[in-house]
Amino acid sequence: MNIKTIGERVLYFCIAVCFLSVSLVWAQEKGYPNKAIEVIVPAGPGGGSDLCVRIITGELSSRLKIPFVITNLPGGAGLIGMTKVLKEKPDGYTLGSSASSTMTLSVIQTPKPPYDPFKDFLPVCGYGSGPIIFGVKNSSPFKGLQELIEYAKKNPTKLTCGIPSMGRENHLAFESLKKATGVNIKIVPFTATGDAVAALLGGHIDMMALSYIAFLPYIKSGETRALVTTLKFPNSDIPSTAEIGYPKVNICMQYGFYISAKTPKEIYEKTVALFEGVVKDPNIAKKLESTGTVGQYKSPKEFTSDLKEEWDIVSEFAVEMGFKKQ
Repeated sequence: MNIKTIGERVLYFCIAVCFLSVSLVWAQEKGYPNKAIEVIVPAGPGGGSDLCVRIITGELSSRLKIPFVITNLPGGAGLIGMTKVLKEKPDGYTLGSSASSTMTLSVIQTPKPPYDPFKDFLPVCGYGSGPIIFGVKNSSPFKGLQELIEYAKKNPTKLTCGIPSMGRENHLAFESLKKATGVNIKIVPFTATGDAVAALLGGHIDMMALSYIAFLPYIKSGETRALVTTLKFPNSDIPSTAEIGYPKVNICMQYGFYISAKTPKEIYEKTVALFEGVVKDPNIAKKLESTGTVGQYKSPKEFTSDLKEEWDIVSEFAVEMGFKKQ
């Protein structure tokens, strides 16, 4: 073998290596995602947000042929789970999904919050809203919200409303209702939904504010009656607050996906596009309805705007209710 032949082979080998390297880099950039993606849910398994996340990521997994791993990290009003998202490598393979209160009220009422929702995270999309129902026992004399309001105005502090999870969306929705109608209805706090429902059915409280999905079984069983919901639910005959004249009483649990703000732009944009394609699917919206969620895609810009609006509303309520000093 002569020197020329050896030199040519070395040259060809170097060219091949360079080509392969460029191809691998291209494949990595174009191939995202090409391994399992973890989605951290700052709530226990089986809840509304957890079920929604599993519906959406299940469809993504089917389309992309990669697994999505759901990690439930409840506690700390959602702060623990969302903080974990920021501790992972910002490479697009760790996302967080939560109700909007984790990004608003939980942060607002914490003296030294572990993150800034608008600086440390990028919204991937909003995928739906969980309405709040104001309801009564089925034997209650109040057939509609307006009847209850009229009675409450004539009888200040006589009526009571059960609130599980003080400081969460159902509490804020009730405070919003009181403010919009000018009624004085006493709050009876509960630490668990089951206790509040038992009190309502036992006649110990007059009404209750609860998430749509949590209230629905008792409505179907005929034990309770819904007076109004804070957002019109598809194919439901329950009137919305907007329909009966209280459009500002519209607080819901807004659900969405988030990713670290340090994520490379190309990967972030690809993630946004992937989720948009699934959440806009009408079949997914139908599946989300089964969890008590009104499925609706919101772009990062739209979702951010909604979060900022909620931040302003919650900030005002937090001061009024003593959750935060002015």
